Amino acid sequence: MNQVEKLQKLVILEKFIRQECTGTPDELARRLSISRRTLERKISELNAHGAEIKYSRIRSTYYYNGDEVIDVQLKIKSIV
Repeated sequence: MNQVEKLQKLVILEKFIRQECTGTPDELARRLSISRRTLERKISELNAHGAEIKYSRIRSTYYYNGDEVIDVQLKIKSIV
């Protein structure tokens, strides 16, 4: 997987978390076509950047706990 693909998956992951529609960790990993361990690492990376991300077993979703969120965006433009 190249860097752009990794960033695209991070953008999608952040969107699902913000919308609180991730599903279970296994479901989310499948949706992103990554392993559960890779998903855990990506969530840890987001947490390390200041956003507290939690998982609700009752709602079956990851969510931001508090006011701090991470806004991940990917923009590609031609320099020609």
